[in-house]
Amino acid sequence: GGLAQSSLTTSKMDSAAPVEMPYKYSLSVEYPSAEQATYICNALAVDEELHADRVNRVVTTQDKTLCVSFAAIDARMLRVSVNSFLEMTALATKTMDAF
Repeated sequence: GGLAQSSLTTSKMDSAAPVEMPYKYSLSVEYPSAEQATYICNALAVDEELHADRVNRVVTTQDKTLCVSFAAIDARMLRVSVNSFLEMTALATKTMDAF
């Protein structure tokens, strides 16, 4: 089989100097198939990061794995973003499993 690749970046580019985002976190979630990982990636694509000026989120798929990287201006924003993303991922996964 080929390598399925999907990508989503949620951050707003601004003409001002880039904001330093030293707090980083990465996670991966493996699904039974590449198709399911892509469905979840696409489902999450519609939800932009609420504080894109303070948090950058990059979501990709590699075969059957959903890969997510976060960068934030502080630990609190990182925690809020990761927690929110995990809740959305759990809901999307439960919804997909229902069909």
